[in-house]
Amino acid sequence: MKYSSLENLIEKMKSSPRVKGIFTTGTTASKLTPSSDIDLVVVLDKNEAGIKLVYTTVEKHFSDIFFFDVDFLNQLKNKREVFANNFEGMFLEWLIKGKIEHDPDNLLFALKKEFSENPPLQKVDESEKRDFWVKTNYNYIANLRYYSGDDLYKKALEMRLLYSVSELINAYFSFRGVAWRGEKAAIKYLEKNDQGFLSIFEAYSKSNSLEDKMKRYEGLFGKIFFGEYQKWDNNFVITVSNQNQHNPKLESFWNQLVE
Repeated sequence: MKYSSLENLIEKMKSSPRVKGIFTTGTTASKLTPSSDIDLVVVLDKNEAGIKLVYTTVEKHFSDIFFFDVDFLNQLKNKREVFANNFEGMFLEWLIKGKIEHDPDNLLFALKKEFSENPPLQKVDESEKRDFWVKTNYNYIANLRYYSGDDLYKKALEMRLLYSVSELINAYFSFRGVAWRGEKAAIKYLEKNDQGFLSIFEAYSKSNSLEDKMKRYEGLFGKIFFGEYQKWDNNFVITVSNQNQHNPKLESFWNQLVE
């Protein structure tokens, strides 16, 4: 179903007793441009259906409509720490920067006031950092191996670099505990805080040869590490659990097997 206007869609949802809050965020809350999507957040009384989001079009704009419920809002109250890259962190940032369109029980206004005046600490989950640490180191080693291979390996490397570079950028922010808020926000952050990293990425994006791409890729890889998350040394032993997560405690099990 397409809707003639965002206002029309909001009015239809406001008429439902199930809807306890609606707000827009991003450029939808400020000023839509031809390249904008529509970001809409809906709070239900209880999300018994288990709906997470709807993709659709509104006014010829691609639209993301996210769903939460009153229980989710209640769990956020008085929280002093949230994980930045899960829905708690994203919801709070969306709400603080957003425009409330419907709030019959004053749930959204109260929460927005609380967190605007006293925002919780937003942390990046250590398990996320470890996952990026494993992925980026593993792919770097594999990509060097592919680069030294025959034509088939090099063609495969062109594909691998498409996601490997994206992982490096995400890892850069994760290792530094900086919330990921999309590519536009990432560019603004790098313009302000790390022109060197950004310039290497820009050079990579303009590369026309695999040789040049690998050179820039290696440059990006060397700049992502921060704090305890560093490049693997030559004697690395990295153990991964059957939950597909790095677990250093499993090193003792490995050592017992090979002693």
